[in-house]
Amino acid sequence: TGQRLWGRRHCRGIQYTMSGTIQRLGAGGICLALYALHVEHEAKRSSENGLKYQALCDISSIGASCTAVFTSEWGRLMSKLGIVPKDGLLDLPNAAYGAAYYLLVMLYPYVPLGRPLLLLGTLVSFATTATLAYALAFILGDVCVVCISTYFINTALLVLVLRGALAGGKKAKHA
Repeated sequence: TGQRLWGRRHCRGIQYTMSGTIQRLGAGGICLALYALHVEHEAKRSSENGLKYQALCDISSIGASCTAVFTSEWGRLMSKLGIVPKDGLLDLPNAAYGAAYYLLVMLYPYVPLGRPLLLLGTLVSFATTATLAYALAFILGDVCVVCISTYFINTALLVLVLRGALAGGKKAKHA
């Protein structure tokens, strides 16, 4: 497949780094988060006008409705868990917090303390992912293609960030 050279993987003339892969996953995550915010906004706007909004991710043939999930009480986990007051300033959709996290993921190499912030953010993100995946499967009993896609991204980020943190710790011990 590829050959390792100075900590980078070369494959058919393309150079891959763990940092670049993490950033690409962040870019995918931010796209999904922004789409989720769009769906929630359009669903709210349609509801106010007495209409029903159907997003591209609402696939009736497989019983998937991301709109139903995003607009449920689980779509705002911070207030659902009582961490912030309902309808308060910080009672934002999960996707808004996700977009902020994915922005950090994309920019972490350029942010002071970027690596520790990325590690902390990724651990919090994965705990949130596990909570929301449980709610999706066992409480809401719904299928959400966008949600499941973010779960895959967050799991991949967890693996890569932990791998990088552990590798960094080994280097520090040998230094």
